[in-house]
Amino acid sequence: MATNQKHPSIEKFKDFVKRHPKLSQEVKAKKKTWQELFEEWYLLGEEDESWKSYRDEETQEDSTEKTTKSTDVIPQLLQSIKKMDMNQMQYHLTNVNSAIGNIQQLISQFIPNATKGSSPTQGVKNPFSFRKD
Repeated sequence: MATNQKHPSIEKFKDFVKRHPKLSQEVKAKKKTWQELFEEWYLLGEEDESWKSYRDEETQEDSTEKTTKSTDVIPQLLQSIKKMDMNQMQYHLTNVNSAIGNIQQLISQFIPNATKGSSPTQGVKNPFSFRKD
């Protein structure tokens, strides 16, 4: 019984050809064979510079839009930082700081007493204790 399942690399190559429609034109013009293209794709990988000439114009526009979107993030971030009210930011940070302090106090209440005795603040109660002779 023969199965119709194909190797995963063949499926990946088919997807690659769909994204680079000018490859099929090369084969139709008998400039290259599918075997040659597959071997080049397998050896060079999908991200090689040689494949850019085979991309469709729409695909190239999509890739340039993706790169401009990723580079636009930093200026947008800087603009949003400029628009922030620093007084409100300080207010919120103070509230968060006090909330963390309260949580720490709550946790310290549930710590066993054995660990509290080893704290350096309790140490010797009177370092200058003198005894009468």
